[in-house]
Amino acid sequence: MQFRLGSIPVRIRGQFLFLALVLGARLERPDLIAVWVAVVLVSVLVHELGHALMGRVFGLTPHIELHGMGGTTSWLDADPGANRRDIGAARSIAISLAGPCAGFLLAGVIFLAMRLGFEPNNLHARAALSFGTEVNLYWGFFNLAPMLPLDGGNVVRGALNLATKGRGEKPARLVSVASGVLLIAYAAYRRELWLGGLGAFFTWSNIQAYRDIDARAVDVPLAQAVQKAYAALERHDGAEAMELLKPVIVPQASARLRAIALRVYAYALLIEGMWGELLLILEQNTVLIGAEEMARYAKTARQLGRHPEADAIDRLVLDPQVAKTIR
Repeated sequence: MQFRLGSIPVRIRGQFLFLALVLGARLERPDLIAVWVAVVLVSVLVHELGHALMGRVFGLTPHIELHGMGGTTSWLDADPGANRRDIGAARSIAISLAGPCAGFLLAGVIFLAMRLGFEPNNLHARAALSFGTEVNLYWGFFNLAPMLPLDGGNVVRGALNLATKGRGEKPARLVSVASGVLLIAYAAYRRELWLGGLGAFFTWSNIQAYRDIDARAVDVPLAQAVQKAYAALERHDGAEAMELLKPVIVPQASARLRAIALRVYAYALLIEGMWGELLLILEQNTVLIGAEEMARYAKTARQLGRHPEADAIDRLVLDPQVAKTIR
């Protein structure tokens, strides 16, 4: 389902409605479950609109998506550099807080209306008011837990980035892991399986993200170097491509990006006729580069009349140990 709220595109995936139905199944009555789903839908939209409208204040173009884990507001700016990570930690914190605050505001309006005597006789209307208070208040407080990817975790990361001049990602992930463990312990004490599963998922995802931080730190300059090296190869300037790539092809990079960089680097060596270094690179990284790409190097070498080198490349792939690993 796709539509617009003003100028803001919204997409609702079926998994979001399925999750809302599962959470509302405790009500047993189909009519009340329908009211619950409608309230959850409106409440999550209000939450995401809080993020979206605050992002608009800072010049971002929001897009809202409701999915199986709740909702996400992302940014569709024409300028690729104009994203949330580039607007500064303080503004990022403001965007994170705007979502829960929008929910609290809606819950406050409902509470105030009831205190002023607004008590509808209709069962479904009363249920909607009760569900609205529950979802926006309790879910809002849960969302402020210091655990990524919740808004509270984003606030912690933003605050740590301010305190450490942009190096807050690692400590924020550690805080998130600790919070996830506490959530699992609380869920075990209360015997709430669903909450424990959620805590386990958040804990594991933050452990994985923590492990990937160093790789991401080297992936950015490597990806930029690969892009520039491609352009150099199109100009048949292998020397420039090598100069761009050599300092940033490091073991800490993610395997997929490192493989791409090594392939480009090998082509640069081939263009420059540096056969000795090319064979050394291919021998050290045969598995990572892959048999298909190795075959291309051998074919190109033969086209250039370098038959001994082509045969050497073929032997690297045909080596029983190497071939077994590639397969």
